[in-house]
Amino acid sequence: MSHRHRIALIITLTCTPALALSAGFLGWLSPPRDWQLATGWQKIPTTLRPSSSHLWTGSPSAPTLRWLGHSGFLVEWRGERLLIDPNTSSRCTVSRRVLSNSIVASDLGHITAALISHAHYDHLDLPTLAAVPTLDQIVVPTGSEHYLDDRPGTQIHSLTPGESLRVGELEIIAVPAAHHGNRFHPLASRQLALGYVLRAGDDAIYYAGDTGFGDHLEDIAGNYRPRAAILPIGAYSPRWPLAKLHLNPEEAVKAAEVLGVEAVVPCHFGTFTLSLDRPSWALPRFARAAHAAGLRWVMPMLNGGGDLPRNENVLAHRTVSLRRPSRRDAGAPGMWLLRVPLGGGKDVLAHRTVSLRRPSRRDAGAPGMWLLQVPLSDRHTGNRHTGDPKS
Repeated sequence: MSHRHRIALIITLTCTPALALSAGFLGWLSPPRDWQLATGWQKIPTTLRPSSSHLWTGSPSAPTLRWLGHSGFLVEWRGERLLIDPNTSSRCTVSRRVLSNSIVASDLGHITAALISHAHYDHLDLPTLAAVPTLDQIVVPTGSEHYLDDRPGTQIHSLTPGESLRVGELEIIAVPAAHHGNRFHPLASRQLALGYVLRAGDDAIYYAGDTGFGDHLEDIAGNYRPRAAILPIGAYSPRWPLAKLHLNPEEAVKAAEVLGVEAVVPCHFGTFTLSLDRPSWALPRFARAAHAAGLRWVMPMLNGGGDLPRNENVLAHRTVSLRRPSRRDAGAPGMWLLRVPLGGGKDVLAHRTVSLRRPSRRDAGAPGMWLLQVPLSDRHTGNRHTGDPKS
């Protein structure tokens, strides 16, 4: 074997394992996974999961959010359909998408405006924007407009912090972010990164984009008083230098407390490998931190596939029945069992402590109707029901 061939062999033997390890870390050696695995949802105890997919109640015109994966959302509010940082692509630079994607951009229909927080590839995905059938406007930070392709019929708006734009009844306000907005990812940049406040009357939503913790959060709280916030929780490791650029899960909870919001929607997780933390690590950590702080959080409808499973009482109209236990059932002799259909052909057959209560204003039903409250988890029996996001 020649000297040149020996060197080539050494390089091959040295680099191949490293390349294979890197390919596996970046998601290339396994197919995209269902949302429960990709996001870490299965690792969250049912008692720590969100109890609703609604940002707030008591308003007939509350916004509807659908998560598109990573930091992407479809927001439907006051007759407008907005996209925020949409990325439905199968890869982001060298990272492969690990979250199964059940929606494509060409299915999104007519979009009034797409809001882009900054020009990093995971937030400004040109193939996704190009595939949207009808897109009236694109809003970007000033300096990022030159990354966009010309598109007939689509207006481009560039904003700096404090500037705003009217979209129907909605006001879109650009706010600061502790991040940078260059197309690639060095540690410093002269280009802007933004967050956005979406406001309709007295109601407002704050979308942070990518941000570290900073005084700008207090300013946003004081100036706009958002009712809900969409906050990033992933791509936080190592903390140096990422602490200045990305919130970690616990900092996202602290940010929510500073903002004084009623609910938080987590984002920037479960989709692409962008740092040393895995895409599935952030959400369980956030759930534990939110529970410890008494913070309400929300997982919007995933990819248009329906509500995520809930850990909440069944407050709905159900046809229930009682039956005598069989020999296979545990319990005291003569105890009757409550049968509650949950849909999808599955029933809960277990000993439950049930109660009746008067409905509140948030509950649907005829006036004066009493509601049967049935816990889906029973601490004594250990029975648990986990739903399907598409059921």
